[in-house]
Amino acid sequence: MRDFRPSDQEAVQRLILDGLRERWGAAFDDSLNSDLDDIAASYVDCGADVVVVDTDTGIVATGVLLSEGDQRAWIVRMSVASTHRRQGFGRMVVEELISRARKRGVAEIVVLTDTPWTSAVELYLACGFSEVDRDDTDTHFAMAL
Repeated sequence: MRDFRPSDQEAVQRLILDGLRERWGAAFDDSLNSDLDDIAASYVDCGADVVVVDTDTGIVATGVLLSEGDQRAWIVRMSVASTHRRQGFGRMVVEELISRARKRGVAEIVVLTDTPWTSAVELYLACGFSEVDRDDTDTHFAMAL
């Protein structure tokens, strides 16, 4: 686990977009993800923590902790390579982001994921988040720190 480096741009962008393509199929639209064209400018330069799990095969997981004021932060852009799922990498990223939020003095972390993505829903529940709202499209989670 380490912080994102500008040299990770292509690998992290591909990891996230590949995961979205897998989830959305033919409905996926790259143009709706322009924040990924420059991850450093979109996130790091704005004070977000972007972490990656880098193995001997390359970057296999990533996630972003994005602050919303002093008291709340969001976990966004979580992705684990399909070849490395169910091996603890997603949990590792979430736990690191929770730890960083605590160090910042954040009071609450929130997450939004798509309801049909049951593996993502299960991950956040397993990491201690509470479901606060759900419909057919989105599931909202929160964790008080």
